[in-house]
Amino acid sequence: MPINIAAQAVGLVGIMCSLISFQQKERKWVMVFQMTASAMFCLQLFMVGAITGGCIDSISFVRTVVFSQNDKKWASSPVWLWVFIAAMIATGILTWQDGWSILPIIGSVLSTIALWMKKPRNIRMISLFVGPCWLVYNLIHGAYTGAVNEALAMTSIIIGMIRYDIIRKSGDSTD
Repeated sequence: MPINIAAQAVGLVGIMCSLISFQQKERKWVMVFQMTASAMFCLQLFMVGAITGGCIDSISFVRTVVFSQNDKKWASSPVWLWVFIAAMIATGILTWQDGWSILPIIGSVLSTIALWMKKPRNIRMISLFVGPCWLVYNLIHGAYTGAVNEALAMTSIIIGMIRYDIIRKSGDSTD
C-alpha cells in the first residue's frame, strides 16, 4: 500500500509539472517542465509494475529531449521520427505483459507522430487519440494520477480544437 500512495504522489508531481509547463513564456522552460512531467509518469508506471508503459515512457522522455532540440540540424532529421517509432514498437513487444500492453505502444506512436507535426491543428487532432490509450492503461495498472493527467490533457485538447479549429476555422488557416 505505501508504494501505491508514493506512486500516486509521484504522478501528482507529474500533473503539476505538466500544468505548469503550459504557463511558461519561454520554450526552454515549457520543455523542462514537460520533461520533468514525463520522468515522473515514467517513474510512476514502474512503481505500479506497469513495465511496458514505463519502458515506453522512458523512450518518450528521450524523444521529448531530442524534439526539444529540433531547431538544431542533428535533431531535425526525419530519421528521428522513425527511430523513436521503431524503438517504441520493439520495446512494447520485448516488455509485453498482457493485452493492455498494446495501448502504450499505440499511444506513444501516435504521440510521436503528433509531436513531429508542424501544424497545431494536426497535433491536436492526432493527440486526441493518444489520451484514451494512456488513460485506460493507467487505470488498469493503478496509475490513477496518470489517468487524471490524461483526462486533463484530453479536455485541454478538446478546448483547443473548439477555440482554434472550429470557431476560428473560417478566419485563419495558418495553423
